[in-house]
Amino acid sequence: MSTTPAHPSGRRPSDLTGDSMTLAYEHVRDAILRGELRPGTWISQVQLAADLRVSRTPLREALRRLQTEGLVQLDFNRRIRVSPLSLPDLEALYSMRLVNEPLAVLLSVPRLTAEETAELESALTAMNASASDGDEEGATEHHRRFHFLLFSHTEDRLRTQVESMWDHSVRYLRIYHNEPSYRLALIAMGRAGHEEILRAAQAHDGRRTSRLVAEHLARTALTVIASVAGAHDPKTIRETLRFVLESAD
Repeated sequence: MSTTPAHPSGRRPSDLTGDSMTLAYEHVRDAILRGELRPGTWISQVQLAADLRVSRTPLREALRRLQTEGLVQLDFNRRIRVSPLSLPDLEALYSMRLVNEPLAVLLSVPRLTAEETAELESALTAMNASASDGDEEGATEHHRRFHFLLFSHTEDRLRTQVESMWDHSVRYLRIYHNEPSYRLALIAMGRAGHEEILRAAQAHDGRRTSRLVAEHLARTALTVIASVAGAHDPKTIRETLRFVLESAD
């Protein structure tokens, strides 16, 4: 039986053309991030290459890239294991976001154009409307667009790193909280914080926007961790937030 899910664009694996490595990477990465390939799942490279109708060489390149991101593990028999989830990894992930994302925002916000700040407001309005309508996919997409605009003027390496960590966080949410209602509630919980972030960005105040984003990320991290393991002490998150805020003073 095939272990390869359909691509979200609607393309079947047999429809994939062009850069085989990139397409295989995008296909498998999206399946992992969306939870369609579950954490801990073992997959045969031979079967995966057959499912995607690509040769082994571009597939190996795609898997090495996914391994670098921490999404898959490869054993000596060349089997693929979708990386498992863990509370320490989730806490480390949010801690890294707390350091990198506010920095990216600090550098980017003063360079936002009038059109981009208008797009920020539009994204926030659309996000709130989608959340009110119970449209979790729409709310998530507009939420992503809002935050990505805040660091859109950062240099490529930092911006790519922040975007990747964002995607990994969403993977945890999708798997730890399978009900869309929880993820919608999490977005709704941050509504006042998003409004503050928008006003600071519209004023091109990079330092204040950065600080607000750090506090917003920490609140989200603490809420998610408490919902998964209420008895766990998220010391790393608290210490990272303290470090970031003290550095910003």
